[in-house]
Amino acid sequence: MLRTSLAKKIIREVKSFIKEDLIMVDTSGTIIASTDPARIGNYHEGAFIAASEKEMKIITLADETVLEGVKAGITLPLFHQQRVVGVIGITGTPEKVLPYGELIKKMTELLIQENYYQDQFEWEARSLETFVFDWLLKDGPSSAFQKRAEVLGVNMEVSRQVVLIEFQGDSTLLQPKRWNFSEQNLGLNEDDILVQWGHNRMILLLEKREKNILPFLERLRKILERLAATSVFIGAGKDSTMSSVKESYLEAERALEVCKSDLPIVLEENLRLEMILQSIPKPIKEEFSGRILSQVLGEKELMDTIHVYLEKHSSLKETAAELHIHINTLHYRLKKFETLTNLNLKEVRDVTSLYLSLLFLDEHTK
Repeated sequence: MLRTSLAKKIIREVKSFIKEDLIMVDTSGTIIASTDPARIGNYHEGAFIAASEKEMKIITLADETVLEGVKAGITLPLFHQQRVVGVIGITGTPEKVLPYGELIKKMTELLIQENYYQDQFEWEARSLETFVFDWLLKDGPSSAFQKRAEVLGVNMEVSRQVVLIEFQGDSTLLQPKRWNFSEQNLGLNEDDILVQWGHNRMILLLEKREKNILPFLERLRKILERLAATSVFIGAGKDSTMSSVKESYLEAERALEVCKSDLPIVLEENLRLEMILQSIPKPIKEEFSGRILSQVLGEKELMDTIHVYLEKHSSLKETAAELHIHINTLHYRLKKFETLTNLNLKEVRDVTSLYLSLLFLDEHTK
């Protein structure tokens, strides 16, 4: 059955090619879309006959007095998968509209087919998203779950690595009907699964690779950034079995949290200090940062100086050069910073506290 929304879309597409009035009629003979809004909802006997007989029907001026709701022109049944799904009617003298009637019919059937495949793609995508969601966030797979996997063509026997992909800016790529990578060379294997994961993320269940996956992830990131026209961050968990894929997902989330502009790809297996920092509650981080830095938060010059000082691994020469200041000026700023914070920048314990407080401050202000 031809949906009204699709019929209206087809009328909009086709009417740009001809000046004659057009109607779209369902198989019961009811006009569901028309260039003349007054005809919508009316019965069209000629279209009903064309649908029933599965062939074009020419409507003459004489037919206007015999058949209900018709105007002179032609009616052409529309086929999809060898079944009549609707009728398109073109108003005008048959001799005038006949020459391009078949062309418009073919064009309309192509639009119907395109819409059907898009609907199929979206249905399959939603089914796969739901399957992956249940797989990752619910308790272990059951026998019913295994059957769902078979229906969707998901191989549950291979080892997988969960990869989370996050788009950093607004992108139309993740809007409905916008992303279909079947024609893009992303380097995915047959058993890899890529689905949308929220409004700005995708999740990739990657079949285990024998080689280092960093080159693959870097290439994937560049392709997605080109398609989405925005920055992309990627976090990857470790290899997992069918029953432990949830753990890989949680690892991928932890890795993604560490990503930043100069570190867009993070593998969970490479995390060290971050493993501990991510387990600290946010309120405690904020309180800790405030205790260390409360006296210097309003001192932009000192804060900029200490950031560069730590980035340059406490090298006075490199810090002064980066800030374009004299070494004595740097000594003065560092001494003032120590006085206000009650820290000793030569003590490992104090430097560690400072480093952590700056990390927490960055998280908070971000």
